[in-house]
Formats: sequence, structure tokens, C-alpha cells
Amino acid sequence: GMTLEEKFLDFNPKPLAAASLGQVHLARIDLPQVGNGSESSPSSKPYNVVVKVQRPHIEQLIATDLAALKIVAHWLQKYQPIRKRADVPQLLEEFTKILYEEIDYLAEGRNAETFNQNFSDYPGVRVPKIIWSHTTKRALTLENVVAIKITDYQEITAAGIDRAQVASRLLDTYLKQIFEDGFFHADPHPGNLFVQPKTQADRQETRVNQPWDLTFVDFGMVGHVPEKLRQSLRDLLIAVGTQDSA
Repeated sequence: GMTLEEKFLDFNPKPLAAASLGQVHLARIDLPQVGNGSESSPSSKPYNVVVKVQRPHIEQLIATDLAALKIVAHWLQKYQPIRKRADVPQLLEEFTKILYEEIDYLAEGRNAETFNQNFSDYPGVRVPKIIWSHTTKRALTLENVVAIKITDYQEITAAGIDRAQVASRLLDTYLKQIFEDGFFHADPHPGNLFVQPKTQADRQETRVNQPWDLTFVDFGMVGHVPEKLRQSLRDLLIAVGTQDSA
């Protein structure tokens, strides 16, 4: 409901990244306007953010595509070899639910905060702060945490970071997400995972002596693991580890 000039100090019209549902832009806001739930400094120092903007009319386009897919799913379900192996209408229903959740940026912001809370006592894992004062259902503004992409192996090594430790921390975070929290980041492709080297000043400010952070972004797609399923997965892992199927 406002112009970019009214809401942002600076907004780069060229997208930093683009995908099928939206695109991301670099921007700056006034520090006192940061809506992170804490008291802000009266300083007017600019604060770097990224803004995820939904593509125009995407909801109507999705509805049209899903209507076409529903017809195709109905045909496929009539074909016995497919019907015996998959419940196509049920798959489409789940796909539809996830897709509509992905275009609700308010839900994505809440997912990010839930993930951040789950890892609040887990140093070395970072989630961007949500700037709620600049966020709506179709525009999501986040702290800028863009760093080294997790698949940029040469950059990671050049920064003095052990790639084996990165892999180990990533695995540990997913074990925690699935077996402890029952809430996991369900879209862990390289564009959503960063390795962020920390300066000595960063470590002193946060009081966490970690030389780098594993950063997660994009919480449009998350998953939930019910307790009963978590227990079954634990039993499965124990059975595999002990080589005892009983």
C-alpha cells in the first residue's frame, strides 16, 4: 500500500535471484524501522535486506495449472498399472496444499521464526530475521544473509573452512529437525544453504566462538514429523545400526 520510495531507502530493481513463484531484490531500510521484535537503536544507519516479491497474478496462474492437472490426474487414475502403484488424486491434493503454502509469505515468515527458535541454543546455525514491518502475504523482507553457497567448494576452502565439518553440521541439523523437533526445512537445495565466515568482531558481538555459520533461507516449504513416525524412524535407525531387524 506504499511506494518503494516511502518504505525503502534503496531498492535494486534488478533481481538478485529469480524462481517460478517470485524473485528476490536487494534493498536497504532505516535501522529504527527494523521489525525484529526488539528495541531498535535511534541511529539512522541503513540496514541491508533482501525482499522476496511474488510474481503478479501467480495465484490465478497456479489455479489454472492445477485445474488442468486435476483433469490429467483423473485420466491417469483410470489406468490400472498407475492406479495400483500410486494414488494420483491424493498426490495432487498434497502438491496443491504445499504450493498454496509457498505463496503465503506470512506463513513462510512464521516458519522461519519457528526454525530459528528451535535452533536458538544451537550455535553455528543461522536464520535471517523477518522484517515484519515490511512484510505482507506477497512480499517478504529479510535480513540479508547471502554468503558462500554451500556448493561453492573452492570458496569454502579458500575461507579456511573444512568442508567435512560443513557436511557434518548439515547432517546434525537435519537429525535434530527430524528426530527432535519434528519440523524440518523441506527445500534444502544449494540456493537455500549458505556458509558464512565470521570475523572476530562478529564472534565477540554474538559471544559465540564459531568461525562460521550454516545459514538456512527460504522456509516456504517445511515438513512436520508426528511423534509416532519419529519413534518409528528412531527404531529403524537403531535396527540398521545394530543390524537387528527384530
